[in-house]
Amino acid sequence: MKSLFASLLLFLFFSYGFAQSDALQSKNLSGMSQWDPFIGQWIGIGWRLTEDGQKAEWHHAYNIQFKLDGRLLQLENTTTVKGETHHKSMILGTYDAKADNFLLRVYSTMTPEGEYSGAFEDGVFIYFMNKNLRFTMMVNEQGQIFERGEMRMGQQWMQVFEMLSTKQN
Repeated sequence: MKSLFASLLLFLFFSYGFAQSDALQSKNLSGMSQWDPFIGQWIGIGWRLTEDGQKAEWHHAYNIQFKLDGRLLQLENTTTVKGETHHKSMILGTYDAKADNFLLRVYSTMTPEGEYSGAFEDGVFIYFMNKNLRFTMMVNEQGQIFERGEMRMGQQWMQVFEMLSTKQN
């Protein structure tokens, strides 16, 4: 009888643990699904402000995909200026269900590497590289990724970057 009781207790313990794990995984995957419209290969053209206040045109290619059964977002970027590679980066992102945001690990040949976080607000992904530099990213009505970068100047935000990308697949 003790053996049957112990077996039942172990079954209940493991069933409860797996049920919690499945519920947490489902919530994590539902948070990651906000990235669904961004998945694919994209090419784009845009501009950024240079140190002397001029707009410099640049082109880029994104490869955005889910990894590890949808638990990880991988965004690879290659930027070219006048036909030469200017910048490469890789961003790995995971969803933090408790905080309802995304933890991002940025690896880059030009911009600061580090850990950042961002969140979706009404379909727009917003993240800050620091308190004075924010970026937004969304898929617009035409199915293109539209990005904007802004720098805080006192109490005002000044646009310093814009990119429009079209899906290739």
